[in-house]
Amino acid sequence: MDTRLSGPRMLVGPLLLLVAVAGLWSGLVRQPLWHTDLWGHLAYGRWMVEHDGQTPSNEPFLPHATGEPLVDTARWSQLIGFRIMSAGGGEALQLLYATLVTGCALLAVIPVLASRRGRRIPSAVCGAAIFLAVGWQQLQIIRPQLAGLACFTLLSALMHDPRPSRRRVVLVGIVLGLWANLHGSFVIGWLLVVLHVIGRVIDCRHRTGRWRSDRQLAHRFRQAIVGLLVPLVATPYGVTLPWSAWQIGQHPNLADIVEWQPLAWGQIQARAMLAAVILILALARASRRRIRTPAWLMLATTGVATLVCSRWINWWAPMAGSVVALQASGLGHQVRTAPAFSTRQKGQLAGCGVIVATLAIISSPAARGLLTHRDTLVARRPLVSASTPVEATAWLVSHPPRGMVLAAYEWGDFLIWQGPPQIQLMVASHTHLIPESVWRDYIEVIGVSRDWPQRLERQQVHTLVLDRHRQAGLIAALANHPLWKKNYSDDLAEVWSRKQ
Repeated sequence: MDTRLSGPRMLVGPLLLLVAVAGLWSGLVRQPLWHTDLWGHLAYGRWMVEHDGQTPSNEPFLPHATGEPLVDTARWSQLIGFRIMSAGGGEALQLLYATLVTGCALLAVIPVLASRRGRRIPSAVCGAAIFLAVGWQQLQIIRPQLAGLACFTLLSALMHDPRPSRRRVVLVGIVLGLWANLHGSFVIGWLLVVLHVIGRVIDCRHRTGRWRSDRQLAHRFRQAIVGLLVPLVATPYGVTLPWSAWQIGQHPNLADIVEWQPLAWGQIQARAMLAAVILILALARASRRRIRTPAWLMLATTGVATLVCSRWINWWAPMAGSVVALQASGLGHQVRTAPAFSTRQKGQLAGCGVIVATLAIISSPAARGLLTHRDTLVARRPLVSASTPVEATAWLVSHPPRGMVLAAYEWGDFLIWQGPPQIQLMVASHTHLIPESVWRDYIEVIGVSRDWPQRLERQQVHTLVLDRHRQAGLIAALANHPLWKKNYSDDLAEVWSRKQ
């Protein structure tokens, strides 16, 4: 054991880690609330509260989708999100967002932080940085998927310890039961527990030359059985939930949405992923610590899935960060073991942690905003992203549109949340519930196809709410068409209506 670091010097690394975690949280809490599907999920939560906690059985907001049965795979996230917004406004959501992302980063590297490795802190920081860099485009949006990611990183941390434990079997069931009610991505948790079983079988075969059961493999089987069964009984949808979640991801309408498309080299996250792969391979060669078979399997499976559907990078990123942290902690000719902290040192660290956390919270605009008197359910600047159509939505509230409204897909959810109460939107983020013909008409109109006027006529659209930058071509076409007039314009949005 290396005891060169003793006394106060032992606290330097942990204190720097505390400062780094507080700095990360402080940066995240200043992130504006995104303008896309967050607001639709909050609207679902509001609907549930208004209907005594019932879950909608049909899409309640889109006229074209009212006949479609709804399997609400994110019902708890939506309800919790609305309750938090109602209690503390957008500031409370910012605090929740920062805490969730910071917690996910820590959980991704907790196996290293909990070890006695001498390089555990710089290794953990490196792993967390990889996770954040690769997954940032998914992480910058607060939505139910983030609750799913928190469950994934927690489950991964639980599964890291291979020692048989009844408590860990129970915890796996609890995490997957919660996950199934928070977000439909719980099937990724199924993949994780199954790959741990397969990985253990491969390790046994590699070590002994034949298949044989052992206590760890039996433990993995118990975790997998509990993890697979609990989600099937933990929600009102029962055994149909996995199939419903799978169908959502396979809907043809999603092919037009970037995050459901294959990973493209032009995307920043693709280049970040490539850099992470190179780093993982280099560390695997240089490190004295072997990457476990389940980790390789999970990296490979989610990596291939990411190439097919870029949204899967949300699950590859924490695995990559965890592997980088573990491998980095094994660098060097001799792995140094750090001495244990004394009771006094643990108390000092706890006290410093409380002080640093308090300073971070007090200095955040979101925490200070909680103390001001305001309407908590109204989204306003600067809490929301620059692309949120706050002013155009306010104008629509004072000038309610008649008939069907075609709004930019990215804005539909915000108009549901804060627009006119009876607004009839053609599309919003729940694209899997929109009839394919309606969605295709939307795509063709936004793309300014030759027959865009006929498509608007077919869908009986009377009003358009458009992004001046992203839909500039359609705006130019409307300006040259005799049947349409501009009613409202600001730096971000324009509202057009059909002439009487």
